[in-house]
Amino acid sequence: MQSKFSSLIGLVLTIAWVGWGHAASTNGVPTYLALGDSLAYGMQIGHLRQEMKSGTVDAASFDNGYVNWLAAILRHSTPNLHVVDLGCPGETTSSFIDGPCAFATNGKPFGHKPLPMHVKYKGAQLLAGLKYIENQNDNIRLITVDIGINDLRADELACGSASDFEKCLKGKWPVTAKNVAKNLSIILHNLRYAAPHTRILVTTYYNWLGLQHPRSDAQVRELNAIITRSARSIGATTIHTFPAFNESGNLCKLSLICGPTKDLHPTNAGYRLIAQLFYRGME
Repeated sequence: MQSKFSSLIGLVLTIAWVGWGHAASTNGVPTYLALGDSLAYGMQIGHLRQEMKSGTVDAASFDNGYVNWLAAILRHSTPNLHVVDLGCPGETTSSFIDGPCAFATNGKPFGHKPLPMHVKYKGAQLLAGLKYIENQNDNIRLITVDIGINDLRADELACGSASDFEKCLKGKWPVTAKNVAKNLSIILHNLRYAAPHTRILVTTYYNWLGLQHPRSDAQVRELNAIITRSARSIGATTIHTFPAFNESGNLCKLSLICGPTKDLHPTNAGYRLIAQLFYRGME
């Protein structure tokens, strides 16, 4: 299905940069807009399961994500910084454009009932983000984006029962990669068109299957290359997590994949590190 935003892909954008602390306008509250999937949300599966078991899931309790840590750093210089975190666990590049956020509407992929968001919105995350950018009450100083890994994750889940997981993944990836590249272009060009003077940071991903299926590094590296090219095309800064998580040998320390929950999400230390990488990307 063709997106209503695709007509903007061909625009040639003139990018005027402003540093952190220098707003595109003098109106509105200085705002950090976080967009993405479960990493932007600050998800940790063990914590979610505990809250679901208790019968009360509070989005505010997921406060150790990179968005929270980065905001804490930025508030040293901007104490009144407002954070708008639209992160949707399970979001793909397609659902980011077309919506809605399944996590908020039916609880997928974690359950069957709607689960709470940090910020409530209807429809597509892209449209919600663009509305915040257009809102004169919010002076968007920074936009961070993490999106794309759940497209690859869908291939991983589809190959889970295959006799040769890595061969299956390699076979499925080219079609997925083409779709990710198209969607990322739509997403990032629309954000840049709406916020021509705002600093945009886009993160790549680590491979939580790197120890179990080392050859799957190839698909994650290719995904990261697509993200990097897409970010470069709009003058955004790319944040690289693969070296810190995978190449350093710290995957088990920085993610929960080696623990009892086999959770692909970062540990608290992992989220803090991602926030630090974002901050370094602003220097």
